[in-house]
Amino acid sequence: MVVKPERMTGDSVNKYADEVQSLIEERLRIKGRTLEKALARAGRLLPKWAHREGRYLAQASQLMAHPKLRLMIDEAKAVKARDLLVAHLKSIDPKERRKTRVLGILGVISFNLIIVFAALMAYLLWRGFL
Repeated sequence: MVVKPERMTGDSVNKYADEVQSLIEERLRIKGRTLEKALARAGRLLPKWAHREGRYLAQASQLMAHPKLRLMIDEAKAVKARDLLVAHLKSIDPKERRKTRVLGILGVISFNLIIVFAALMAYLLWRGFL
């Protein structure tokens, strides 16, 4: 017996968009009123393909509100977009991102201090104080 998949409803697409938006807020710490705004604020934190899939999901969510335009939505693509985005966002560890960011800042600060110290030593040697 072959089971036909359920027809996609506006609620399911909106649920997909809300799920992705909540994952962006949880994993990337980026808030937005809509999925489009959250994706725009995410910027380079998400790869291009994730932005493309997120935009498709946001557009599908808007088109589902209109009875004639909802026929333009590819249901399989909407499900695939949601699955890809959820898998990618769940692989992001917020604690690891924070730790990497702090270590990067500390690396820049220490490099700058080394450069300043080397410049100071070169100046002192040049002036004959060392």
